[in-house]
Amino acid sequence: MPYLQLPDVRLYHTDEPGGAGRPALLVHGWLDSSDTWIHLLPALRRTRRVVTLDLRGHGSSSAPDSTYDAAELAGDLARVIRALDLGAAVVVAHSMGGSLASRLAVEQPDLVHALVLVDPDYGGDPQERERLRPVAEQDDPEAVARAVARLVTAGPDARTAAPHLREWHQRTLARVPPFVVARSMRANLFAPSSIRFRPAADDLLTRRHQPVLAFHRDPARAALERSLRRHPASRVVDVPDVGHWIHQEHPQLVGDEVDRWLADLESHTPDPHIRGGLDDGQR
Repeated sequence: MPYLQLPDVRLYHTDEPGGAGRPALLVHGWLDSSDTWIHLLPALRRTRRVVTLDLRGHGSSSAPDSTYDAAELAGDLARVIRALDLGAAVVVAHSMGGSLASRLAVEQPDLVHALVLVDPDYGGDPQERERLRPVAEQDDPEAVARAVARLVTAGPDARTAAPHLREWHQRTLARVPPFVVARSMRANLFAPSSIRFRPAADDLLTRRHQPVLAFHRDPARAALERSLRRHPASRVVDVPDVGHWIHQEHPQLVGDEVDRWLADLESHTPDPHIRGGLDDGQR
């Protein structure tokens, strides 16, 4: 299997050639794996080299005794980009991956050409942290993992239409070691490097100057995305009445929007009103 051995972790990845566009690095979300992208891989490979990655502690990567906070995970992304000589990549990310990609874009801008973010997790209401605190602060990692599985079913996966996708998400979550679930949850909620909640998210995102294509199902988070936009080619696509895994439920929509946006971006004629709707186009 294709692994990248770094000093402190072994990361599973795939690296497939494609067209002449800038290479893309695909980053999954919390407690997920690189398999989440299988619906989009054929379309992306037509135009560019595509690298997928299992974050440390997730999927087929190793699970070392480490912090699992955003600073560490974003640092892994930087090391992967450099080790595979991707240059300034297009980083495509889902959920927590959107936070990691955004941190990378701000802290190491030479590694990120553009961002494609699917329902990124940043910018939430701080009150949600307090609601989740009792789960995260349990001493038993197994108890935390069981509680998180219930929360995923009742929360971010509740609107996922296809039963087989909901089953997929639970099975993927079950592969993550309980100590990783517990440690990464605490890091997402409480670590200084997390942008899971406002106002920390606002501070970092205002320093993100690359073009961003973001798919949102939550109007409030879509509005935040628009308010923090810094690049004229950045665009928000609203996708209502859908679950958290937008790219799995609507792969054609996401694939078409990404293809058009990147083609426009790479033609050096960025236009926020490219085909598929206006910058604030509704779906």
